[in-house]
Amino acid sequence: MEKFVMEGKVRDSSDKGSRSARILRASGQMPVNVYGYGQANSKLAVDSTAFYEALAHSHRLFQIDCDGHSELGLVKEVQYDTFGDHAIHADLARVKMDDVVESTIHIQTIGVAKGTSAGGTLDIAYHHMPVRGKLSDLSSKLVVNIENLAADESIRVRDLDLPEGVESTLPAETPIIIVHGRRGG
Repeated sequence: MEKFVMEGKVRDSSDKGSRSARILRASGQMPVNVYGYGQANSKLAVDSTAFYEALAHSHRLFQIDCDGHSELGLVKEVQYDTFGDHAIHADLARVKMDDVVESTIHIQTIGVAKGTSAGGTLDIAYHHMPVRGKLSDLSSKLVVNIENLAADESIRVRDLDLPEGVESTLPAETPIIIVHGRRGG
């Protein structure tokens, strides 16, 4: 899995509550907590715009460099503002590159399904498919060519070419991409 590297700073442990978080956000930063591996939780602050853009590009693994050390974490939870426009807080689980983890992989389609040219409708059932594998084997996206997909055909989990060592947590028969045939006359 590709990691997104960004700068951060350690937050003062006495900064607790919504008031300090609002002040932090007003300065263009957002609070991030990194936890796990029997270590103390790290309370960090990162650039909120950079973090949000990384999430928008399907990054889930973050390396945050701060004060001479790095924290490597996998996104576990992100809180958004009321309108869902901006990330305002994130929790990351500490990981190592050889850890086996459950995550999601973005499904990116290329081509135009021939079934849609005949009036069918393309349905992507899973834009992000749940997978399990070593962090070093996971990728952020899986490119699927749909050009030969005819009406009333589908691409199932078993048809996907996943990276070696990575498996879907969905049953093999689960349809991922479907072209529904034209309805009516």
